[in-house]
Amino acid sequence: MNKLQNLILIPNTTKNIEPVHLCALLSHLKSLGCKIGVFSTDIKALAECDVEFTEIKSTSDADIYDAAVVLGGDGSIIEASHRLLGKNIPIIGINFGHIGFLTELEAGEITDIGKAVLGEYTLERRMMLDAEIFNAENNLMKKFTVLNDVVMTNGPIARLISFDISCDGIKIETCRADGIIAATPTGSTAYSLSAGGPVLNPLIDCICLTPICPHTLSSRPVIFHSGSEINISGIKANNSSVYLNADGRDIIELSDGWSVKIKRSQNETVLIRIKERGFLSVLHKKLSENL
Repeated sequence: MNKLQNLILIPNTTKNIEPVHLCALLSHLKSLGCKIGVFSTDIKALAECDVEFTEIKSTSDADIYDAAVVLGGDGSIIEASHRLLGKNIPIIGINFGHIGFLTELEAGEITDIGKAVLGEYTLERRMMLDAEIFNAENNLMKKFTVLNDVVMTNGPIARLISFDISCDGIKIETCRADGIIAATPTGSTAYSLSAGGPVLNPLIDCICLTPICPHTLSSRPVIFHSGSEINISGIKANNSSVYLNADGRDIIELSDGWSVKIKRSQNETVLIRIKERGFLSVLHKKLSENL
């Protein structure tokens, strides 16, 4: 693979990562001959680092960079995937969070990033989903792109939601539940797993629908081909609020009669891998540590 000489550094500014880690990483990358760019919103996190870097004022200025180095957890990777959406810039994550299914390195392995800089890496492409929200008059109200999941759920008072599920124009069922999760394989180890959904190898291209606390025994998680177009319609809130949450960061309130169309996105998130390990070994390690 090509060497990585121009890198974007994206620290999670909410995690209070020790400056010693940030400065050590910057110094190490500079010693390898890398040029570093940092978004304007992240510069304060590097205030104690006496290392030269370039300020990136907008995502339109990010095209010249070879890769992004993200410091945080899985949420930080997801946030970076949104910030770099459509740029096709691969991401390598250094875990300062908890589970870390998406990150490649742990906090104590910072110097191992040199392998990626020298071109000793592979690329792993993760599918994303597009969700389009239509009102009762079938007008497009909002569109989201997600790496993990799209979640439709009720408001602060737990009340039943009723909605129809169809795939490629064929009705599957009328579901009565507290909500539903449409997840990518990447998102299968997030909220979907907690709601009873299956763990999916992230290299499988598919879409998983997982009902949240369904009120019928027949409502079970279903896995669809990645080329499917899923439609959630006939939403009835039963005098409660209904919200659609995209990757835990974007929220829109839905009204009765609105619908949600979900399909594979043309966008992808590309992850840099430098370790020789498969998904199952990562799954075993992470679940053994945290369950």
